[in-house]
Amino acid sequence: MKKFIIFLILVLVPKLALASFISLTTTITTDVITENFTNIQVEILNSGDEPAYSVQVSPLLPNNFQAEPNLFNVGTFNPNSPKKINFNLTITNQIFTGTYPLVILVDYADANGYPFSSVSPSSIIYRTSTLSKVTGVMKELILDGKKTKTLILTLRNLDEVQHNVDIKLYLPRELKVDKDKSIVVIGPKEEKNLNFQVSSFSALPGSNYVVIATIDYDDSNSHYSSTVRSMIKIVTEKSLEFPIWLPILTFIVLLIIFAYYLMSSKRVKVNIGSNPEKSLP
Repeated sequence: MKKFIIFLILVLVPKLALASFISLTTTITTDVITENFTNIQVEILNSGDEPAYSVQVSPLLPNNFQAEPNLFNVGTFNPNSPKKINFNLTITNQIFTGTYPLVILVDYADANGYPFSSVSPSSIIYRTSTLSKVTGVMKELILDGKKTKTLILTLRNLDEVQHNVDIKLYLPRELKVDKDKSIVVIGPKEEKNLNFQVSSFSALPGSNYVVIATIDYDDSNSHYSSTVRSMIKIVTEKSLEFPIWLPILTFIVLLIIFAYYLMSSKRVKVNIGSNPEKSLP
């Protein structure tokens, strides 16, 4: 019985640790725009242990910007084989100098054809870099199954003057939100909360998703932008109440108790059988 229990542990535990996964990392580089065009360099790396399939990369741009191509097909993307992609960026209308938001969206599928997506932030500098005085923070959010929860973006105006800010929320396709844009008036040295109702659309339990909020405003013929990132984790009620290892551990403990009971019963029978019968006086 002891040998069987040890074998059971050696067989079951490795199966939990051998799950394959895809992990895409995106690095974005842009040159300062001095005229009306520049180049966006995107490098993606799959640091997982299984290929990503049907990979597509597309830049999500603010108004008055255009990318060529607007979507790049990578196809099958094997682990540990970095891929570099270039986009030509042009300005389509007159804009203020300053810093603008840039988000890269990556779509892909696993070996079973299940779709995934991810968003990564960067920035575009037109002639002169500007430092935004309106910043924000978003706390990590845990979504339980299909339940809707509130993602809170806390805005802080560090400036001495009021600003009208444009808020844009970027999420992977697997998540949905009640609104992804908002215009907020925030006073000098003021803190203000902005609520988004977020839920899972097709997100898999156990997955983590980066969400991005961009904060933009104009001031004195310059454009200012800041970016806030947060993480949304997808769980299930079962995973909250019962860890994956708990049923296995319970089964092993029951086997040990059962084995101990059997050995104890045999010892009792042997002891009883070895005692001579006492004769009556």
